[in-house]
Amino acid sequence: MNNTNPTIYLAIDDSGQLSKRDNIMTFGGLALTNKEQFNKEYQNIVDKTNKGRKTKKELKYNNLSNCYLHNFLDYLEKYFTFAIIIDNNKVYPNIMKNSKSKGRYLDYAIKILIKNVIKELINKKIINPNIDLELIIYIDESNYKSNGYYILENSIYEELKYGMSNIRNNISFKNIINSNLKVTVKHKNSYYNFLVQAADIIAGYTRVHYLNPIKINYIIHIPKKC
Repeated sequence: MNNTNPTIYLAIDDSGQLSKRDNIMTFGGLALTNKEQFNKEYQNIVDKTNKGRKTKKELKYNNLSNCYLHNFLDYLEKYFTFAIIIDNNKVYPNIMKNSKSKGRYLDYAIKILIKNVIKELINKKIINPNIDLELIIYIDESNYKSNGYYILENSIYEELKYGMSNIRNNISFKNIINSNLKVTVKHKNSYYNFLVQAADIIAGYTRVHYLNPIKINYIIHIPKKC
């Protein structure tokens, strides 16, 4: 392993809603170290897909034919892809009835997803927890309508750097990163951001194929199965 960690980029988008109208909601995304290379290669796939079209629209899971969809998914296999699947039918009713509670639960889902992805990247020796790390997270701006990004940013930092304890339930989780850590959450318009567009495809694919999303490297489920 190198003596210096690269900057790790995570991109995350959602599919479905935290609602009884949807059985499943997902967040999906990918992790990488070279954003410039990704953008260049992804641009080539977008250009080939849009070739001959009169209107150059944003390419998302819901507007790609199976042929083009698999082109994108095949390309994304070279990166570490991940997802979290939320079983809406198992979420506590008091959460589903309150918009603020829903917002906190979605923050929790993103946070637990990122935490587990970082742990997995450490296991794969992509991240050295004892070397300074910068983590840049891109999330579709439509997912948040408030200043929740800054709360999420601090929350992710605290859990990765210092761990978490729950005095009420007498539970504690140790920190994951032992070195200096910088966390930045950026909300982006997916129309202009290839990373978020790719995350949309991963989230959509996972939601539709949640029983067997074979093209995704790492998946977790919440609420946890008994």
